[in-house]
Amino acid sequence: MKRTGIKIVSVNIEMNRHIEAVSSFLKREQPDAVCFQELLEQDIPYFETLLGMTGKFVPTAILACPGFDAEVMGEPFGVAMFSRFEMTYDVAYYSGEPSSLPRCVEGREGNKVLLRGTFSKNGKDFTLGVTHFTWTPDGVADEAQRSDINAFLSVAAESPEIILCGDFNAPRGREIWGKIAERYHDNIPLSYDSSIDPHLHRAGHLRYVVDGLFSTGGYLVSDVLLVEGISDHKAIVGFIERVG
Repeated sequence: MKRTGIKIVSVNIEMNRHIEAVSSFLKREQPDAVCFQELLEQDIPYFETLLGMTGKFVPTAILACPGFDAEVMGEPFGVAMFSRFEMTYDVAYYSGEPSSLPRCVEGREGNKVLLRGTFSKNGKDFTLGVTHFTWTPDGVADEAQRSDINAFLSVAAESPEIILCGDFNAPRGREIWGKIAERYHDNIPLSYDSSIDPHLHRAGHLRYVVDGLFSTGGYLVSDVLLVEGISDHKAIVGFIERVG
């Protein structure tokens, strides 16, 4: 029986550091929808052409972190969603506000948003949500994360059925990830003990699953893979079907 769902990819692309690897990966996978974290605003036209898709970008900070090329310092970056389907979008801020774009110096500064996109395929509605959650040193929860996760879960709950993906900066098995998993199904297979790329991440091999693919009961998620060699975080690939 032919499946009628969609193939999605979610990946933190670390600005423009891995753009060739990301491009080759996307051309090979041919997803129906792509969710990016740490996308530079200036690279939107490039990915629209590469993917043959239009999408929505939400800036979350101005790049001021050390170690990036001079030509991209001071540029806006954020989260984005691209799709083969015509989508309607919604942006919910759970920390910060659209009138102010902070400078990202140490990884945790910046607005926090949930970008949602909804489309129909074969008469079935799909809602995708992408976020880049609050960072803490060594993935240890602090009061900022605790405040932000409550706000995030509140805005996410506005969508009765949703697929949530992104870089959650909170290791599986710990407090913050656990709060999400209490409400949504965790679709990252237990066989994976890390979503950090052991060769491309500056810290090397960290046994943290921090990149997630969560769902409500109205979706069946299958064929989930974490793919390394793409960016400093592994890319998530999954197949989504609407049920019920």
